[in-house]
Amino acid sequence: MYDVRTMRRTNIYLDERQVEALRRLGERRGVPVAALVREAVDAWLDGQGVRIVGEDEWQQRFDALLRRRTQVAGELGASDEAVERDVARAVRAVREARAARRG
Repeated sequence: MYDVRTMRRTNIYLDERQVEALRRLGERRGVPVAALVREAVDAWLDGQGVRIVGEDEWQQRFDALLRRRTQVAGELGASDEAVERDVARAVRAVREARAARRG
């Protein structure tokens, strides 16, 4: 289920009760405590509605976006420079809105 090359080491702090419960469960299932923690984190993320998108899906989405950008620019007769200005303006607006929400 998990690819070792994509793992990143992190530290979490659990109380003795939690560690012992995880250790016992891991022994019963024949899996390491780390696998149980990853399973729990995945379940929690899923419950929060978080969906992790893989690199291949991001690339597909980006390629589709670029194709759509080219199509729309052609339909509007917009130059590459005009499209770039519009994109830069939209990115600035999104960043400013995010900053305003945080501030």
